[in-house]
Amino acid sequence: MFVYFLILIVAFVYYVFTHKTNNSNSPFLLGLFFLYCALFIGFGDMIGGYDRYIYGEMFDSIADATDSGRDYSTLLFLVNGREYGYFLWEVLVSQVTANRYIFILLSSLLMYFLYYKAFRKYIDDYPLAAIIFLGLFFYFSITYMRQALAVGIVWQGFKYIYERNAIKFFLIVALAYSFHNSALVFAMAYFIPIKKFSKKTILCFLILCILVGLSPIPTMLIASAGDTQGMAERTGKYQDEMSGFRVEYILEAVFFIWLFFKNYNFFDSKHKKQLVFLNLSIAFCGILLLFIRFGQGGRFGWYFFFSLIYTLTALASQSRLFTLNKPVVLLLSILLYVRITFLWAFNLTPYKTFLTDGIPSGELWIYEMYEYDYNYTNDKFIRPIFRIPTN
Repeated sequence: MFVYFLILIVAFVYYVFTHKTNNSNSPFLLGLFFLYCALFIGFGDMIGGYDRYIYGEMFDSIADATDSGRDYSTLLFLVNGREYGYFLWEVLVSQVTANRYIFILLSSLLMYFLYYKAFRKYIDDYPLAAIIFLGLFFYFSITYMRQALAVGIVWQGFKYIYERNAIKFFLIVALAYSFHNSALVFAMAYFIPIKKFSKKTILCFLILCILVGLSPIPTMLIASAGDTQGMAERTGKYQDEMSGFRVEYILEAVFFIWLFFKNYNFFDSKHKKQLVFLNLSIAFCGILLLFIRFGQGGRFGWYFFFSLIYTLTALASQSRLFTLNKPVVLLLSILLYVRITFLWAFNLTPYKTFLTDGIPSGELWIYEMYEYDYNYTNDKFIRPIFRIPTN
C-alpha cells in the first residue's frame, strides 16, 4: 500500500520544491508529475477492480476483429451501440497492439494528457491543484477508465462557457458523450447564469436538491436513463449495490459551501471565468445532494470536479483571505486520498505491474470471476504488444 502513499508524498515534494524555487507554474514539472501518475496506473496489473477486465475483454475482441478483418460494426454492442468515440479509440489502438495491457497503458497516457491540457489552460498553481486532484479524482481515474477519459474531454470545454461559444462547447460535450453517455449531464453547465448569486439563493437551491434527493425522483431518473440507453440491467445492479443514505455526500457539500461562503467576498461579480467555476462548484454540491440515496449518482458530478479544483486552488493561493484556507484545503485533500486508499485497498493491493507474470492485483474472487483469458496469468505478453506491419 505504500506505493499509493508514495504518490501523495511525491505530490507534496513537488509542491514544496516548486514553491521554494518560485516555479509553481512550470509546464515541464506538471507534465512530469502527470506522466508519473499515468505510468503508475498504466503499468498496473488490472488494479482498480473488475472494470479493468471488462475493458480488457472489449479491447481484445476488437483486436481479434482487426486480426481477422471482421466487420467492426458487429461489435458495436460492446459499447451499447452509442459510445462510438470510445469504440473508435479501441479500433485505433488495435492497429498498434493486440494486448490489453498496452491498450490500458495508452489510454492512461491519453487520459493524463487531457488533464495536463486542462491544468495548463486554467490553473495558476499547478502543484497545489495537483494535490487537490489526488484527493478528489485520482482513484476514480484508476477504476473508471472510460468515464475518466470522458471527464478529461469535458474539462477542455470550460472556457467556452464564459466565452459563450456554444458550438465548440457542445461539440466537446458530444465528443465526451461518445466515450461515456453520462457526460451529457455537463450540457446543463452552459445554461447556468454567469452571475454571483446571493447566499440565500444558493441555500434555497441546495435545500431543494436535498429534498428532491430524499424523494424517489433521482432513482426513477437513473432507472429511466438506463432503459433509454439500453443499460437497464447494469443500472439496476448499480441501484442495488449503491443504494442507501450517503452521509459523506452531505458532509462534502456542507464543507465546500462553508468554505465558499467564508470567502464569498473574494469572488468578483464581474470576473466571468471565476464565476463560472464557482457556480459549477455549487452545482457539484447540488448533484451530491440530489443523489444522497444513490452512490453511483455522484459520478455525474465528476465532470464538475475541475471547477472545484480551480476554485479551491484559487482560495488556498490567496494569502489575504481566510488564513486557514490553504491548510484546510490541503488537509481535506489528504483525508480524502487516505480514506479512498483504505476503502479501495481490496481493489488496489498488492500493487504489481504487468511486467511480471502471475495473478493480477486485487482480491482473488475478482480475478476468478472476471478473468476471461487465463493465458495472461502465465504470460502477460501472450498477445502481441506491438503489431509489426507485413507487406
